[in-house]
Amino acid sequence: MREFIRITDETLHWFAPLLSEELCRRLTEQKNLYAIGAVEDRTACGILVFRIGKPVAEIRMLAVSPEYRRRGIARGMVEYLCRHAWDTTTPVVCSFSAPDLQDPVYLFFAGLENFSVSPEDGMICKVPLSEIPRSRLAALRNNSVQIRPFFSLPAVTRRQFLLQLEQQHALLWDNFDGQDCCQPLCLCATDGANIHAAAFVTNDGADLDLSFVWCAAGCHRQLMALLAQISSLLPQSGGDLRIAAVTPVSVSLVDKLLPNREVLARYYQAAWDMQL
Repeated sequence: MREFIRITDETLHWFAPLLSEELCRRLTEQKNLYAIGAVEDRTACGILVFRIGKPVAEIRMLAVSPEYRRRGIARGMVEYLCRHAWDTTTPVVCSFSAPDLQDPVYLFFAGLENFSVSPEDGMICKVPLSEIPRSRLAALRNNSVQIRPFFSLPAVTRRQFLLQLEQQHALLWDNFDGQDCCQPLCLCATDGANIHAAAFVTNDGADLDLSFVWCAAGCHRQLMALLAQISSLLPQSGGDLRIAAVTPVSVSLVDKLLPNREVLARYYQAAWDMQL
């Protein structure tokens, strides 16, 4: 017998093996983060985590225990979410990355009835640290731009900036606390009162991830100076620099500055057409 349930604080521990400790914590602390669980033969075997925002319900994580895969459980959880979203006319979407159109996640959403999958701006790419074009980037430096480590700013300034990004739907992290960041490489361009551009670099073993790049309208000059400064601080050998370019501006920068990059994946969005 199979059933789908709304996961509560009392039932969350049933599904803990499918979740990271961090995501378990977020589910108990974040008011706009919810989860649906699949139970078959009295075994918690699947979980779908979604976030209610404005104006959509966004699927953030979908997992099924290995021994229960290929039984339609993931499809059932998505359909369960859509049935309940229909009552409030809330659109359901899922943004994801895939290396090609044969990727299992792409094929899953492409195979769902009443879902359409479309390419989004953005890509995930990498370039060896030894091949970063430092001389080209150095030419973009601008001594008139004030660059500071983001984590050296007052806590209230950092909170206000992150809140601004969240309100713009530009922040990709939940409960960003900087623990995964390589803090000396997380920089911002500021005039003292306002942040005009920011970039965050995170650690992943020998590799580094340029995880987030943002600039205010009309502040591309500050952003370029910021990237030039980061390039001067990067190790000159070792692993790779991975880049998640998620906006047209960041994609154009990657295309211009890193023509020899290796594209690992591109972004897609699956959207429910609200038919049942």
